[in-house]
Amino acid sequence: MERNSVVGRNTVRRTARHTRRRRSTGGIEGNGSKTFEVQKLEKPPENRALQQRVFLYIQLNELTKLPKTDYPLELHLYHPKNTLQKMQERYTTETIIYQHEFNLKKPVFALGVMQDDIEDMNTFSDQPLLISLYQRIPRRRRGGRKKSKKAVSSASQEVSQSNTGASENGENIRRKSYPDAEEAGEEGEGGNFSEERLELLSRGHCDLLQLFQRRRFISDITIFLYPEYHTLSKAKGHDKITSCSVWHMYSILPILKNFNFTNLAFLTLESIYNVPEELHPLAAELGLSVSFRAKEPEGDSLTFRVIPLCTYSGFISQIISDQNTSIVWEAIKRDLHPNMHLSFNQMETNSRIKLPKLFRLLLWEQDVDFQIHKIDAVTDLALINNSLHRFVLTEDMRKILEQAVVHDDYELLLQLYQETPSNVLYEGVLNPSIFGYPGVNYCRFAVRLKPLFEPEIKLSIPRSTLEMGPMFCTFKICFFQPICERNEPLDKYNESLLKRAKLRRCFDMEFLKEDEDDVDVCMELYRAFDDLISDTIGFIVKRDVQNIENNKDFFCCHLGNLSNLVLKICGCDFNVRMPTKSNIEFREMLTHMYKELMDRIEGIVTACNWKNSFDCPTHQDYGEHGLTRLMNEMRLVSQSGQRDLAIHIFEEIDKSTPNRIIFDFVTLINSVETLQFEQAARYFMKPRTSDWSGHYFTLLLQLYINYMMDLRSPDEEVLGTAKTNMIESLRQFADKNRLESEIWILLYCYYREADYLPGMEFTRWKFQNLQEISSKTLAFTPTSLYELYLPVDFELRSSCTPMNIQFYPVFKLFARLGAYAFAEMVFSVVEQCFSEADVYLIKTTLKILQRQIDSKFRIIKMPTDNSVQGKLKRCYQLHINGSVEYARGRCDEALKYFEELFLVTDPSDRSFFKLSFLRLGQLAFEREKFDLSERAYDICLPCSQRRKNFTANYGKGLALYHQNRLEEAIPFLSRCTEIDIFVPDVWGYLATINLRLNRNKTALECWKVAKMYPELSITKNVYAELDKIQYSDIHLLVDDDGNPAEKMSRMDFLPL
Repeated sequence: MERNSVVGRNTVRRTARHTRRRRSTGGIEGNGSKTFEVQKLEKPPENRALQQRVFLYIQLNELTKLPKTDYPLELHLYHPKNTLQKMQERYTTETIIYQHEFNLKKPVFALGVMQDDIEDMNTFSDQPLLISLYQRIPRRRRGGRKKSKKAVSSASQEVSQSNTGASENGENIRRKSYPDAEEAGEEGEGGNFSEERLELLSRGHCDLLQLFQRRRFISDITIFLYPEYHTLSKAKGHDKITSCSVWHMYSILPILKNFNFTNLAFLTLESIYNVPEELHPLAAELGLSVSFRAKEPEGDSLTFRVIPLCTYSGFISQIISDQNTSIVWEAIKRDLHPNMHLSFNQMETNSRIKLPKLFRLLLWEQDVDFQIHKIDAVTDLALINNSLHRFVLTEDMRKILEQAVVHDDYELLLQLYQETPSNVLYEGVLNPSIFGYPGVNYCRFAVRLKPLFEPEIKLSIPRSTLEMGPMFCTFKICFFQPICERNEPLDKYNESLLKRAKLRRCFDMEFLKEDEDDVDVCMELYRAFDDLISDTIGFIVKRDVQNIENNKDFFCCHLGNLSNLVLKICGCDFNVRMPTKSNIEFREMLTHMYKELMDRIEGIVTACNWKNSFDCPTHQDYGEHGLTRLMNEMRLVSQSGQRDLAIHIFEEIDKSTPNRIIFDFVTLINSVETLQFEQAARYFMKPRTSDWSGHYFTLLLQLYINYMMDLRSPDEEVLGTAKTNMIESLRQFADKNRLESEIWILLYCYYREADYLPGMEFTRWKFQNLQEISSKTLAFTPTSLYELYLPVDFELRSSCTPMNIQFYPVFKLFARLGAYAFAEMVFSVVEQCFSEADVYLIKTTLKILQRQIDSKFRIIKMPTDNSVQGKLKRCYQLHINGSVEYARGRCDEALKYFEELFLVTDPSDRSFFKLSFLRLGQLAFEREKFDLSERAYDICLPCSQRRKNFTANYGKGLALYHQNRLEEAIPFLSRCTEIDIFVPDVWGYLATINLRLNRNKTALECWKVAKMYPELSITKNVYAELDKIQYSDIHLLVDDDGNPAEKMSRMDFLPL
């Protein structure tokens, strides 16, 4: 017998198929083990006795497009259930239709199915009916001329021949083979003859799940028989063709009578990556078993209960990008030749692997670095499987599975074995808790596979293996309906021809849609387009580019990136909105696209040129400007204790700001930071534009404001449901803004606080797949109050996980927005990444900002060393502890902290503690320690006199004035007039100084300016200083005539 003979292979396969299945399952695929807890749902014996067997009758109606062959054809029907019977007088296990019977519509086969039986349902759901087309090659002399008859050839070509002729031809063929057998007997085993064999030509399958319905089944089903190719060159040829067969199937009784199935589970093993080199040659011997394993031990032996589920075999070691992307039935694949990866269409399930998104939308095992960036799909090998199992679930089974998932009672155990399941090499664990989250029916997992036994003696490992990340497999689980919801019966789908096909595939319901026309894809592309244009504008402005020729490298690179983006935007957006059928229509579509994109670019450029808007990254490199600078001044004045002056500055900003969008937004953030939530809520009472980059943050703040107002509500019912309502609003907001990772991270933190594992897994799936998508930036706001206290980032420990590193910027964002409760929640997850001293500083700052410091708060002084970092940490402790005392009104104690901070701070680090020094200056001024006040304000002055500043100049000017250093005070008070707001007290003090210096004309001019706006009153402090002046010391002459002291020069006129 030839090694590659199909009859030999088929016989061995048919004989060994059951052996292999027993070996590969090892109890894993036995009755009741292929379903979820089937043994718990078995019917009592009296009910089982009432079950009856229903027969599905199968007959061939038509077979067309047969291949040209030299020998007779045969159709073989096979199903692992082994209940196929040929309807004839004599009992036989043969399930073959010979060529002369192709047009006779006989024989008829009967397939027995137990009525209302869950085991049979799972058997037929996971194992389709297999139909194979063979040609029977008779026994012949080796090397001899092939014998073929014209009748045989014509029978292969013309299926429409007469029944009599077909029958005669068939009989002749069979009679011809028997004398050959007798001749073989005469020649003996040593004869020079080839034995009779079968050659597989094509194969197809029929999904039998459609049988299960409450009506009697009757249908004509078309099954295509796809050819089998041994090599790629044969696949490219046209020697073999696809045959089309039509089968009439019917049952006398319905297969479901008092029974419903409500869900389907699709389990797909895709591939194994980062595979050690020694495993690739063993690919054909490897298998992977999947089982449920209890998380808690049972019984006195403390063993973990294991419920076998299914197995996968037939791995192929192949370059990742060269794999066949079809998902195939595992039950069919194991019956085919292991190298027949070119014939996937014989067993495919209409599902595909998306190579461009191979490592996207995966739920990665937590805190494991798989080093995906090192995997090259074009050159690296992987163990490819791409096989599917499908299981049927009833409502009772769904409830059992739901309970196991929600309560985290079981995990999925994946074991990679060699030859037999008992010979386990690697294993990994998959947590299915994500399916306990509402609406989730689909997830792809990345599961790390670790060696079951680490070798005691370390063998020499190739360097390429050492450089790889840990081995992992991608495994997909999809339920037809979410298991945590009441499922509608699915047997009704089988009663409709249109709905029947839906049960063959599993689609994601409400999670990330992967359609190319999905709105999230377009949003992601447009965001990348905006970022690219903004980067280009920033480069031109920063480098003062006058000629593109001087920066060819940069612009050529950006031009290529822009071309790729425009092409994707065209396919995702414009080609969908304006489908084209001709070149002229396509040109018109491109014209519309050009206009819209140019308008978008113009909008980005305009945004960068707004007078008071800094919605452009290039403005951040040129210091503070306009509204940002003025709001910073107002906040510093307010935080240093000068509330009345801060209110006046804010009113002046309100009057003079032309850009109301940005001003209202900054005011909203200021109200949230200062805990004035009712005032902040008024922002949303007016209609607002949504066509600007800060709109997203306003919606986020609205959610936070509503939550804070509910927490302050006197209604106990509102207070009791505040957190629940907020989480639900946050979940809805996250679903509407799927590309924003900070919302999913915040949800994760709240779910973590509640120990809600399904929510944690779902949100982690979300935000971990958004790392490559740039987040919205908050680049046009003044320095936040949190940054006034802690302006620099603290160093994270080396043990901090990548996920925690992703959390820290989210914490900073919420702190900058003033959403301190959200910031605290995120920080609770990452605080282990910081030292104890850093945690104290951050937590204390958040308490200060939320006004949670009371008399019971205990100040902590932690020891520090004399290193640079140690000295800086000591300064931060003085800074924050002084702020604690300041927050609870102990100003004398706060003054001591600030004064010590002033003495020990390195000059290069003093800018970090500007708020403390401003408070020190104001507290010292109020206690008439004017020298200390002057020195504290001096630290806060900008390095360059060209930079406008009010707070420090005003404070130092007053400190110098009260030291009677009048000439020195004038320049500092004069600089206070350079800002874009009017403060009458500045002019009042300037008038007082010039009056005391006998510069009456200048004093009068300054006083006129101070009284320019009668509605703005001068404070009592200025009048008190005027009252100190003796009238007798004042000359009444205003001009410079006759007054020697009035020497007017150009330098005496102050810029107005």
